[in-house]
Amino acid sequence: MTPIRKAFIALALAAFAFQFSFGLSRSVQTNFIVEVIGLRADEMGWLTALREVLGLAGFVLAAITMRFAPQKVAAACFAIMAFGYATYGYATTFSTLYPAVMIASAGFHLWIPISEAFGLSIGRQENAGQTLGRIVSIGFAASLTAMLLVLLTISTPAQPEPMLPLVPIELGYRETFFASGFILILGLIAILFFPRELGSAEREQSMVFKRRYNLYYVLNFLDGCRMEVFQAFGVYLLVRIYQIDVRTMTILFIVSSVLNMVLSPSVGKLIDTVGERPTLTFSYAILFFIFLGFVFFPSAQIAMGLYVLYNVVLLFSIGIRTYLKRIAPGRDVRPTLAMGLTTMHISAVILPPLGGVLWESFGYQLPFLLGAFFILASIIATQRIPLRRQSVPDTAPSAAS
Repeated sequence: MTPIRKAFIALALAAFAFQFSFGLSRSVQTNFIVEVIGLRADEMGWLTALREVLGLAGFVLAAITMRFAPQKVAAACFAIMAFGYATYGYATTFSTLYPAVMIASAGFHLWIPISEAFGLSIGRQENAGQTLGRIVSIGFAASLTAMLLVLLTISTPAQPEPMLPLVPIELGYRETFFASGFILILGLIAILFFPRELGSAEREQSMVFKRRYNLYYVLNFLDGCRMEVFQAFGVYLLVRIYQIDVRTMTILFIVSSVLNMVLSPSVGKLIDTVGERPTLTFSYAILFFIFLGFVFFPSAQIAMGLYVLYNVVLLFSIGIRTYLKRIAPGRDVRPTLAMGLTTMHISAVILPPLGGVLWESFGYQLPFLLGAFFILASIIATQRIPLRRQSVPDTAPSAAS
């Protein structure tokens, strides 16, 4: 087996475990927070901000771990996330939920730039989008499987009977979070088999903040502003305002995952063919109208449809990372991804709490209007991406199919 083939399989298995875990916890998390803990919008904003603080410190985490082999750091990420997610279900108040959230967040935010660097290391510049698209597609398949399991077996105080009583598994909120942590141990094992020569083929700097990557940082910052608003209040809107139950929410997650799984390879190929600027412009324009839809169309059915569309359009964000691949040498990729993740989270300490205060004071529409403003700024910034630009030479072989 070639190193590229081995690397692709190891990363695919790790991505599968990560997304399976995320699919389990994501399906029940907001309903658990609203139904069991009873968080208000302002508390939800603070919880999101506190969780994302470690994303803001991503460059510090990257600098601390850069001296270690990426495979070992990735394995540590899985171990940390496993413990954090497994303890979610034992929380009963904001103060007891916060430690579990912070632990899981530490592993999550360190794993993201490492996983993206691994993905970029097994693809050439001309097909980096397709390689990332295939990994994303595998992840969505895992998330779909997990959410189907939740749909069929979940048992909550509001819906005590599972959808299929004959299935010999019955998951409550606590059991779902525990299973979410356990599956990450399999990802830990898988990522240790990622070839060392590909994971750290070139000597990397601990941090990279260079003027040539300014546009990449700006795009990440604006994307983070939009992401923080929707991450804090998107699903929360459906559960609190429209009282969507956990099974209906899981169905929405499943529909989104199916569409993403089917479309992600094609989106990656489209980005490679057409380029980042037109595809990102197209996606941001749709996101702008999605946010306005949440504001001006107060309907549960419309809100659910907009939620699914939002998750599909997010596939085009691959274009920000492939843009970096085209302008950065290999040694800069991982530390620049980490710095990009940090800039993405600068808004995390401000926007979610601000959005929560705006929600409680003036209504749920205000946070989404704020998000629409940042999406409009993203459209403007995207026009600075050159339609044609000479890329840094790269001879890394393509991932095997």
